Amino acid sequence: MSSENDSNLDQVYNLIVNNLKDKVGIVDLNCIIIKSLIEDIKSFIKEEAIQIVETPEMNKLDYFKYICRYFYNQYNSDKQIRALYSDEISYIGDKMIRSKHFNNVLKINDFISKSELIDVFSDFCADLGISVFNTSEIKEYSLDLYFTKRKPILRTEAVFVRTGEEMTEENYKDTLKLISNASKVATWIVFCTTPLGATNVGLYRLIGDMDRLNTWLYIVDPHLKRILGIVKGSKSKDYEQEIRDDYIKKLPREPIRAPSQVVKFSKYNLENAESYKTSRFISFQILNEKEHEKIVKMPREEPKYDDIFKSLLITDKEAGLPMATFSSEMDTKEQMLVTGFLSAMDDFIKSISKSGEITLMKEIDYKGLFIQAVYGKMVKMVLFLSEPADQILRDRLVYFLKYFENMFESQITEFKSTGKTSVIDEEEIFPIVNKILDI
Repeated sequence: MSSENDSNLDQVYNLIVNNLKDKVGIVDLNCIIIKSLIEDIKSFIKEEAIQIVETPEMNKLDYFKYICRYFYNQYNSDKQIRALYSDEISYIGDKMIRSKHFNNVLKINDFISKSELIDVFSDFCADLGISVFNTSEIKEYSLDLYFTKRKPILRTEAVFVRTGEEMTEENYKDTLKLISNASKVATWIVFCTTPLGATNVGLYRLIGDMDRLNTWLYIVDPHLKRILGIVKGSKSKDYEQEIRDDYIKKLPREPIRAPSQVVKFSKYNLENAESYKTSRFISFQILNEKEHEKIVKMPREEPKYDDIFKSLLITDKEAGLPMATFSSEMDTKEQMLVTGFLSAMDDFIKSISKSGEITLMKEIDYKGLFIQAVYGKMVKMVLFLSEPADQILRDRLVYFLKYFENMFESQITEFKSTGKTSVIDEEEIFPIVNKILDI
């Protein structure tokens, strides 16, 4: 293990923080550390051969300081590393999010359903005096939203929204083509994503592409509840009024958000929402100790679906054997009664679903319970509610199934072969259920 006695922990940490003064990082590394399990932080330290002096009173920030110092020293002592990264924070952040321990936390912190992301961005834009129209029923141009504003002439904006999960390489390339094509239908083009979305394709690549396409760029941070205005777009050079007018005729009669003179819709931090000082924004940020403690003590918001949640049952898709159960009210007898009813639906679901695809079953009202089931590659999830699920909760359930099958694939495979429920650690999964399903 390498020696770490050449730099003082606090000095190096404070030096890194001071070097980031006046910068705004897209991914907050302190938030990742705060939400990580202490065991995962220690595993990362061990895998990277970071030498530490461990004491019983150490907290997560103390371990984080060792991580920062180690990679700070590596960066400044290795020319090859400096040739690959522009500064210490880029190297520290990249090393962390490439680790499975921290990348998983980034995904959880970043999670927001597509419909929620659209709602958050719509609220912000309505507060700017913009009318927001849903375009889901209009096939042309594949927009997510369409904005209009009289200023005093009509100003229009074609809007694309992508969650972090959606920002794969293939999806991003397709989106760039859509953005380029949409320049005909509106005066301006707007693109909105999340910190994970920017990280997946690279922040500076994203900025460069949006600048090249004259597109406004916003990043919505679901974890820190902030909106960042990164790039100020330019007027479309290919804009055609006739095409715009034809498109406007297809819009719904009423917007999903309209400006209000008396209320503000957005509940997000908008300090940097209209910044557009692109050079201020960098990929990662590290907070000083005072700001770190504020995040630690930040109270959790009241779960949106806690009042209607009764139970979540996870079963093997083929055999129907229960793997894990998370319940607030329902007893085992009630769950098994309803599960038996759902088993009768399985053959029907299999007949309409394609292999490897996720199928969300239509909600069922059964003996006063509202049941939402989703079928994946290996498991079935059944959500029991006292009221019908809205679109956001259905989106969240589908996302959790994808997440569960991806992160716990080996445990699911072992369960299918042995039937042992002990391979599924419910205590590990429970906080993730709370976060993703908002219960």
